[in-house]
Amino acid sequence: MLIFYDFETSQKDFLGQILSYYFVLVDETFQPIQDCEGLIKPNRLELPACGAIQVNKLSIRQCMEKGISEFDAANKIHAFLQHVTNEHGHVPLVGFNSARFDFKHIEKLLLKHGLSPTFYGKISSLDVIQFARYCALNHTESFPFVRKKRQDTDTFSFKLEDLATEFGCLNDAQTHDAKDDVLLTIELTKALEKRFDITLKSFYTQQHNLDAFTTSGVYLKEPVFQFEQISDTPIVTYNEWLVIGKASKTTFILLDIDAYENKPRDQFSDYGTLTKYLNTRSHALICSTHPKTDRHKAILKDPNIQKIAENALQYFTLFPVDWDIEYRPWSMGFELIQTLRHYIERLHQTPNEYDAIINEWKQLKKNTPKPHDKLNLMITLFNRFYLNHHPSPKPEHLQKYIGPRYITGTMHRNSMDQIIPQTELTTIEFHLTSYDPGSHEYRVLSELQDYTKQFIGTHIPSS
Repeated sequence: MLIFYDFETSQKDFLGQILSYYFVLVDETFQPIQDCEGLIKPNRLELPACGAIQVNKLSIRQCMEKGISEFDAANKIHAFLQHVTNEHGHVPLVGFNSARFDFKHIEKLLLKHGLSPTFYGKISSLDVIQFARYCALNHTESFPFVRKKRQDTDTFSFKLEDLATEFGCLNDAQTHDAKDDVLLTIELTKALEKRFDITLKSFYTQQHNLDAFTTSGVYLKEPVFQFEQISDTPIVTYNEWLVIGKASKTTFILLDIDAYENKPRDQFSDYGTLTKYLNTRSHALICSTHPKTDRHKAILKDPNIQKIAENALQYFTLFPVDWDIEYRPWSMGFELIQTLRHYIERLHQTPNEYDAIINEWKQLKKNTPKPHDKLNLMITLFNRFYLNHHPSPKPEHLQKYIGPRYITGTMHRNSMDQIIPQTELTTIEFHLTSYDPGSHEYRVLSELQDYTKQFIGTHIPSS
């Protein structure tokens, strides 16, 4: 059994919100058994980006009128996944380019509402873009590569639309509708299996084969396509890795050998950029093993490498970041997730108990040994729920979120991802001039224009 899924979100940055979703459970022949789909209302403090709506063409009005709250959507999706895993055991979540985006989004959606996304290890990620690259690397002479320019450089495209077109699965432009993209991903998967005589299931088995990471005395070579492809003959290079630690049963700390030998290191924090936190539950790294040389043994004697190896379980403590909690909701841990869930449900049922619940959080902190980092992150998530779902949150509390996200931009991991409401409004007005007033594109941008004006009038202080 497999669950194929896809989301459309309010912006490309991970701070954005899921606005539409589609999951479908399929059997071994990809025949649908059960699905789960819907729209989600934008949260009170969520301003969808013009660029995102231009791509997914979602109607904000429909999301507001027919969508359910993010809280209800989290409950609905969790119940669906719980039912499937209870009935069928371990079931991978299959998406396209999902390991870095959709899978993290579903983890975030559930965690921020006090729901565990692991389902006792029965849910993991399987990414069709990784499967497609694997097929291409193993069939370089027959794979129908799509040449595109990126950053003015000739390269191979592994976008869903390009691959689906080349494999005869798509005749028109990609719609970027969640359900359409899921069905397209299924057709592409079937085409890849047929063309190269390899099953997605066998690829998944390789993804979870840990032998390469647990064998002592070896280093790893991972074949990858060089970014610049100057001719039709593919250029394949290799990433070389040393396994220097184990963070869990399925998670390993890898050292990028080339980066170690060529990047300057002035302090211990610089080692964070040389290492990879690989969770095979969500990412496939298919590689070959080779005996370590004296060169590799010398690297392992580096005191800083040994420090990372000895503290693999605390990897993120070694290289701390100050990103917003929604970039890393799993940082709160799982020890008190039921407490977060209890308080969220209580606030949802009795909104007037917010102050009492905050006092209980404070008492919990008082009775909990330091450090309080994880507890503070949980309180932050609880307050985010309060801001978005309470009938009348205090204006001063709302501004504590509005300021860093939409005005100063300090909440964003990358300042280039900031959405500035007034700029967005100008951008929408500009693009409206390019569309026929009777077109769907014009209608959804007009709805976004109205929504953005209302958002600015309600939340953005006038200068």
